[in-house]
Amino acid sequence: RSLGDVTHLVAGDPVPMGNETPLPGRLLGTARRGAAVFVNAFNFPAWGMAEKMACAFLAGMPVVVKPATLTSLLAYRVAEIFVASELLPAGSFSFLAGSAGDLLDHLESQDVLAFTGSAETGRTMRSHPRVLEKGVRVNVEADSLNAAVVGPDVEPGSDTWELFVRETVREVTQKAGQKCTATRRILVPRERMDAAARDFSEALDETKVGDPGGDEATMGPVASSRQLRDVRSGMRRLAEEAEVVHGDPGRRVRHDGGDPEVGFFVAPLLLRVQDGSRAEAIHELEVFGPAATLVPYDGNPDPAVELVARGGGSLVTSVYSDDPAFVQELVLRVAPFNGRVNVGSRDVASESWGPGAVPPGLVHGGPGRAGDGEELGGVRGLHRYMQRTAVEGSGEILSGLFPSDAQG
Repeated sequence: RSLGDVTHLVAGDPVPMGNETPLPGRLLGTARRGAAVFVNAFNFPAWGMAEKMACAFLAGMPVVVKPATLTSLLAYRVAEIFVASELLPAGSFSFLAGSAGDLLDHLESQDVLAFTGSAETGRTMRSHPRVLEKGVRVNVEADSLNAAVVGPDVEPGSDTWELFVRETVREVTQKAGQKCTATRRILVPRERMDAAARDFSEALDETKVGDPGGDEATMGPVASSRQLRDVRSGMRRLAEEAEVVHGDPGRRVRHDGGDPEVGFFVAPLLLRVQDGSRAEAIHELEVFGPAATLVPYDGNPDPAVELVARGGGSLVTSVYSDDPAFVQELVLRVAPFNGRVNVGSRDVASESWGPGAVPPGLVHGGPGRAGDGEELGGVRGLHRYMQRTAVEGSGEILSGLFPSDAQG
């Protein structure tokens, strides 16, 4: 609604370029004349497709969707509903199930390639010969070693501490930890480590692993046998340099009475390191399952910032504190390494969305390892699918190009 009935966008105010004549320069945004090609991840077969489509459609580009094979049946059902709605213009939506084949070999310079998945696959797509040859625009949202930092002012048992524990446990267990926004590293002042280990263990004890269709389970399985193998292997790798606080990376468990060897069930794992600066795996390996590691820091922003930065670029870091000075310094210093920073405190404890919620008007993406992409973002998200062009000339002649309601 805010865009108005327009087919292009205008960015910013006119830039005066003439001394005696009305010679302004403006930035114009127009839809690229290709297709938006989406290669999506297995863990969000509905939202992952729709959140990209929203920006591309508003920008005026048709889309080609290639879902992950693992959950393509669900993505296909969603696509059927889209088509049956008859809300999409003919030719604006194409769905490719199965292998991508030589899809990337046919990209042109006006196309946009958007990928969600592993950092390794993202690098492969960026370096594809056709992408390089044609200068195809690429938007990547990749895996991420997200962190949660609790401030030294936060006492165990306080509202902010309880918020910290509650939201972090949710991020570890929701979707069995198969989320790119899931918290993997939990940074705690050294003197609070025992309290954190105790409270997180008690909270994880309440997690009931089993069939999500039943009444008892609060966490279901991972997505496949391969995913189960990868998660258990990764858990064992983390446990080589960390102490296991809760769970067992070698044991399968179900709390719904079912056979733990049937299905792809794994219990949540909480680990603890003594020195985060010496640890390696926790800053390099993302276990895409219900696992997180407690990491001590010495109570001031410097070591916390260094530990967050060791992740190489993240989608989101959470900061829990009621100390404005600590929060403000930490936010400014970890922001370059993150797409989002989620701040939890006692005054928002009753309504906090937590780090896993991605509001459409904000950013979904992050620097470095996280892919350096930016999905969503309101009007900013449209610019991934538009060309920004500087237009200079007579203000009178060009006035029709720059209606006041086309601001983007």
